[in-house]
Amino acid sequence: MFRLVLLVCLAALHFLPAAAQDQPYLPYYSRDTAQVYQLAVAHRNAIKDHLVVPKTGSSEYRDHYRKIVKETSDEVFNSIRYSALLDPTVEPYVQQVFRRILAANPQLPATAKLVLSRNPQPNAHAVGTSTVMLNIGLLPRLENESQLAFILCHELAHVACRHMQTSMQEHLLAVHSKEMKREYRRILNSEYNISSQIKALALGFSLNSNYHHRRYERQADSLGYVLLSRTSYDASQAYRALELLDTIDQPETAGPLPLSAYFNCAEFPRTFAAAENKPKSIFTVKAAEKTVLETTDTLKSHPDCAKRMRFVRTLARDQVAAGPQAASTPEFARIRHISRLEVIQSWFDYDCYDHALFDALLLLPQQPQNSYLRSVVLLSLYELQQHLQGHTYNEVVSTISPRNSAPFNDLLRVLYDLRHDEFKGLSACFAQANEPGQADEYALAARYAAMALAAEPATAASLKAQLQKQYAGGRFEKLLFPVPPTKAGAARH
Repeated sequence: MFRLVLLVCLAALHFLPAAAQDQPYLPYYSRDTAQVYQLAVAHRNAIKDHLVVPKTGSSEYRDHYRKIVKETSDEVFNSIRYSALLDPTVEPYVQQVFRRILAANPQLPATAKLVLSRNPQPNAHAVGTSTVMLNIGLLPRLENESQLAFILCHELAHVACRHMQTSMQEHLLAVHSKEMKREYRRILNSEYNISSQIKALALGFSLNSNYHHRRYERQADSLGYVLLSRTSYDASQAYRALELLDTIDQPETAGPLPLSAYFNCAEFPRTFAAAENKPKSIFTVKAAEKTVLETTDTLKSHPDCAKRMRFVRTLARDQVAAGPQAASTPEFARIRHISRLEVIQSWFDYDCYDHALFDALLLLPQQPQNSYLRSVVLLSLYELQQHLQGHTYNEVVSTISPRNSAPFNDLLRVLYDLRHDEFKGLSACFAQANEPGQADEYALAARYAAMALAAEPATAASLKAQLQKQYAGGRFEKLLFPVPPTKAGAARH
C-alpha cells in the first residue's frame, strides 16, 4: 500500500511542470514594491558614489556637474522604481544571459547590472555608470537568444567604454568653454536676429552631440561584437539583430486589423475599411516633397542601422546571419510569448489604451482562445469610454500621424469617430463571440466592464462585489473602483 502511494506521488510530481506550462499566462503583478524600491535606491546611490563632483574648474562648472549627477540619479531611480519587472519567468531568463556574458568577459566591470523594464518600447540602453536597462518591448521582436546577447553586449560596451561619463564631460566642457561664452555674448550684443542666432547656436551644439553619440554607437558595436564572440552564442546573429532594429518601428503584421470581424453586429452595424488614398488633383504639377528628416532615418528609434550593419559585416568578415532566422528554441519562444502579453499589459498600465487595444487585436487571430487578450479588449474599451465621458480622451488616444503604422492609424480614426453611447454596441459585438472564458481576475474585471458599458447596473454591481471580495487589493481595484477624494483631501489638493 505504501509503495502504491509513493508511486502515485512520484507520478504527480512528474506531471506538475507540464500542468503548470498548460496554465494560461497572466501578466505579473505584485502588491509588494519593497524589492523594486530597494533596487532603485541601490542604483541611484551607485551613480552618486561614482560620479564625484570634480574639485577643479569654475564654481559654475561644478554646480552644473552636480545638477546633472542629481538629475541622472533621480532619473534612474524613477525609471527602476516605477518600471522594473521582477517577474519569476522572464527576468531570471534575461539575467542568466547577462551572467553568461559577464562570465565569458571577466574584464567587464564587476559592478555591471541588468534591469528588466516594463517599458513597451522595443529598446535597450545603458544608464548611470553600470546599469543596463532592457525593455520588455524588445524581446518579442527578436528571433533567438544570440540576438539578445548581442544587444546586451552592445550596452555593456557602452558601460565598459564609459560613454556616459565621456559624453557628460564633453557636454559640460562645451557649454562652459570660453568659445561658447564668447559666442553667446556676441549674439546678445548684436542688433538683429538674436533669437534666430541663439537657435542656430543651440542647433549646432545639438548636431555636434548627435555626432559624438553615433560615434559611440559604432564603438559599442565593435566592442559588443568582440564580447559576443567570446561567448558560446552565435556571433553571426549580431548582423541580424541590427537588421531587426532597422525595421523595429514597423508592426510585426503589416495587414489591416479585422475590425469588422470583432465589432460588427446588430448592436453596432458598421463596416470598417482602411482609409483610402487621397486622389491626386488634376492641378498637381509636382509631388509633395518630404523634408530632410522624413527622407533619412533620423526619426527612427534606432538610426544608422544600415551603416552599422556594414561595419559589423566587415568585422565578421562576411560571416553574418542575414534575413529571417530559423525558429528559436522552445524556451525562447515561450519568453517571446510571455513578453508580448507583458507588453500589452504595460501599454494598459501606462494608460495607453489605444496601444493595448491595437496589440491585443493584432494577436487575437493567432491566439483566438486566449482569454487574457479578450479581457484586455473589453477593459480597454471601458477605459476609453470613461475618458471620453470625462473629457480626457486626448490623453489616452494617440494623435494620427504619418509616423504611425497604417493599421494603427485606421484604429485611431475609428476611436476618434466614436460617440460616447456607441461604446455600448461596440463592446456588445465583441463580447458576443469573444467573452473571456477563464475564471480569473482579468476575466471577472472584463465582465464587469462589459456590463458597465451595456448599462446593466444590477449585473455590474454583482460582479463588482465579487471582484472586490475575491481579489481584494488586486490589480484593478483602484482603476475600476477609484475612491472619490474626501472634502478635506480635495481642499488640501
